[in-house]
Amino acid sequence: MKKILLSAVLVLTVATVCLAASVDGVWKGLVEGQYNLTVTLKADGAKLTGVFALVDNNPKSENPDEAGYTPFVAAQMGKNTITDGKIDGDNITFTTTFNGKPIVYKGTIADGKLVLTTTFGTTPVKLTLRQPATK
Repeated sequence: MKKILLSAVLVLTVATVCLAASVDGVWKGLVEGQYNLTVTLKADGAKLTGVFALVDNNPKSENPDEAGYTPFVAAQMGKNTITDGKIDGDNITFTTTFNGKPIVYKGTIADGKLVLTTTFGTTPVKLTLRQPATK
């Protein structure tokens, strides 16, 4: 009886791990209809690392550089290394910086989407990203 119970627990544990959505890879979305957000994530056990990049997509932006960053966005946001990243099943948390201040993001992966929430100043922000189709 113990062997059957232990086998059932082992099978359920493996199934749960296999069914959890993979966070690894590139996630993309649009913020306020103007900014392309690209988040590249890599999980190593419960540790999460990556890069958070926000690019101004407005053709009227002045003086974008060769990568498409406007001086304002590049100076204010640009590319940031993700720190303090953690993954727990389909839930993630990580921190980036803006003007030298930490911004904590919490996210959930479900139905092929990564939904991130944060507070920017006193304003709650919700971002929905998807992984681009691979060819």
